[in-house]
Amino acid sequence: MKLRNYTLRYLIIALLGVIAIWAGLFYAVILDEVYDNIDDGLKNSKILIIREAYANEKVLETKEFGINQYKMTPLPKGTLYDFSDKFISTFEFMEYDDDNEPVRLLETVFNDKNGNPYKLTIRASMVEEDELLEDLLTALVALYIMLVISIAIINQIILRKAWKSFYEMLNGLKNFRLGTGNSFTAPHSPISEFKALGTELEDLLKRNEAIYASQKHFIENASHELQTPLAISLNKLELFAENNTLPEDQMMELGRISDTLNRLVRLNKSLLMLSKIENRQYADEEKVNFNALAEQLVEDYQDLTEYKDIKLNINTQEQLTFSMNKGLALTLISNLLKNAIVHNHNGGTVNIILDTRSLTISNSGSSQSLDKEAVFKRFYRDTTNEQSTGLGLSIVNSIIINYRLTVDYSFNGLHTFTVTFPETA
Repeated sequence: MKLRNYTLRYLIIALLGVIAIWAGLFYAVILDEVYDNIDDGLKNSKILIIREAYANEKVLETKEFGINQYKMTPLPKGTLYDFSDKFISTFEFMEYDDDNEPVRLLETVFNDKNGNPYKLTIRASMVEEDELLEDLLTALVALYIMLVISIAIINQIILRKAWKSFYEMLNGLKNFRLGTGNSFTAPHSPISEFKALGTELEDLLKRNEAIYASQKHFIENASHELQTPLAISLNKLELFAENNTLPEDQMMELGRISDTLNRLVRLNKSLLMLSKIENRQYADEEKVNFNALAEQLVEDYQDLTEYKDIKLNINTQEQLTFSMNKGLALTLISNLLKNAIVHNHNGGTVNIILDTRSLTISNSGSSQSLDKEAVFKRFYRDTTNEQSTGLGLSIVNSIIINYRLTVDYSFNGLHTFTVTFPETA
């Protein structure tokens, strides 16, 4: 979710709460004002009715509510009464609406001109209160919808303009690659925070570029310096073994030393490749046909499979293509296939299946499952084969990470490695 939409979501939720609280308070204030106006009208009616009762005693005979909306109830003499005004909100049946509707009552006690006590009850309809609530609710809903629409429009226009430099900076970072020689330049921004962020990113990436170049030269030089003495040592051992007649036990010892040096050479090459992959030094990409690569490697490993009497089955009916460095694609399949052959038993099987989105290589191998959490880690070896460097699957994993693919290991009698490619491949 984009930052501006993330902010908008919480803003809308906050507005909903704020408007709900504000609407409640607003309604309470309006209702209190309505009651106050109605009560003022009832008080004024009380004064007029009592004045009329003093002038015309027939008013005292109004026992029920009529068109004048008041009634008189005679009270016994000799009792102390509370002559203050009392206001009551209640419901009474309205013939027009054929339902109970809210009314406001004023009850008070007064004495007529002869000193007889009467209770005066005056009624005022409050039907408008319900209508007011409905109108207020409708207005608030409309207000909320208009606020959300207005904020969304402001968000798309004003905030998009404000965040423009940020997204330009983000796109620049996505396209930036170490070692390509292209420097990162932050876009101009009138916002001081984005300007500071751009400056820091430029400095950070310059430092990383320098460190990357230093590490690249160090790895290349170290690898070269290691390869030279190793090659010299191997050549001298071979010449020494050819030109000297040594006892069998010493010749075997020379053979073990030669095997160790050869393993060191392979280890050095594998570590160098891992470093290059992780540093993204394989920049050239093209549309790679994995079916053709798989068939090519099957032919290349034919001598090894025949030597171990391994039956190799390949299913390439569906075409699998993906844009990546062809050398790395070849290394990916080669390491998985070689791993399946080398760690297989004599007379075993290897199956290769390709479809439009995945490459699966399975082998019979050992009867025990590998450690799924550690199988792709460096120097992991679940074998007694001293020739193994423990880096083949680690190189596979680095290629997978570099191109945002996924690889999964499973065991169901066969050791199965499945590489899944994105749908856009």
